[in-house]
Amino acid sequence: MSVKGTSILRERNQKKVIEYVRKNEPCSRLEIAAALEVSKNTISLIVDQLIKDKVIKESGSLEKQGAGRPRIMLSLLENAYLSLGFLLGKNRIDYCIVNFRFQTVEEGGRKLEPNHNLIEELIKLSKELIKKHPKIYGIGVGVPGLVDPNSGYVYHSANLEWRDVPLKRELEKEFNHKISIFNSVKVAALRAIDEMRGGDFKSAFYIRIGEGVGGAFIIGNQVYNGNSWTAGEIGHISVDPLGPECSCGQKGCLEKLISMNTFREFLQNNNPEVKVKHSQKEWMDWVKSNLTAAKESSQYGEYLGRAIVHVIHLMNPQTVIVDSPYNTFENFKNKTIAAVKVNTLPFPLLKTNIAFTEHAFSPAKGAAISILLQLEYHND
Repeated sequence: MSVKGTSILRERNQKKVIEYVRKNEPCSRLEIAAALEVSKNTISLIVDQLIKDKVIKESGSLEKQGAGRPRIMLSLLENAYLSLGFLLGKNRIDYCIVNFRFQTVEEGGRKLEPNHNLIEELIKLSKELIKKHPKIYGIGVGVPGLVDPNSGYVYHSANLEWRDVPLKRELEKEFNHKISIFNSVKVAALRAIDEMRGGDFKSAFYIRIGEGVGGAFIIGNQVYNGNSWTAGEIGHISVDPLGPECSCGQKGCLEKLISMNTFREFLQNNNPEVKVKHSQKEWMDWVKSNLTAAKESSQYGEYLGRAIVHVIHLMNPQTVIVDSPYNTFENFKNKTIAAVKVNTLPFPLLKTNIAFTEHAFSPAKGAAISILLQLEYHND
């Protein structure tokens, strides 16, 4: 094997070791060697280097039954690497810093003044947080829009009023850190499957309802982006051909019918007193006790169920995850499932699980976690 080939293999094995320790700590060198099917000598060399680099540590010993020395156990040094994730909004930037165990170190947000320059504000906030947390390894940015995650190029974001923005290139002018740009829904999807996983999902389709409606198709632990990075765009499936016209030009798009923007508009037209509510939490606390809102959410469940039928028939995922503020309404969940049952072929329906999240998954945290996962990614 060439020197280059040996180096690549060593790097791949190192990433596998880091991933194994993170998921199975505390664990021993022998356990890692057996699980990864790599020689004990190779694992010992990798572990010794990772200890020297202060990525993992020896965390005590496990008494062995019978003869032989006790096994030395290994654990992560959780603050060896930190990662900074952002979610960009039209008038706000949310951020989250996580450690190697994906635990939140700090999170918050910054409301932006009118006529701001979003990229300048992002750079300014990044510098403040890196100065405060110098162990930050990389920066991940979630953008609501059409993003090429390989080049970090934002082709279009209606929410941010962006078109053709080389965001990664702009950030790399300011930082020497690892930089990655993601579609905000797709990084929230990775966060969702990481937290919800009881056993590994072979495949999952994640649906996020917020200011818009988006989706992501996950195969293994990787987002399938598609040829034009638009795979999973469930928001522009037409579920009512006689419905209102969407900004995309179609009629009856799911996003036009059930987004939070549509819900707010409906409530304001029918309940003038709700105009004083500002945050999503304030809205949802108020609507829980409102019969008109509950009835409207039932119709949203019907529309969502129609869209999920297409997902099941075309993509056949193991699990469909619904991340929605409407999940607090039982009628919404029941109507969604009922619409799916009525219109889905029996066998794929039997093999598909529909899960409603108990809380929203943060795209900012997902972006931060995605940066750290790149330390483990090995294309086997």
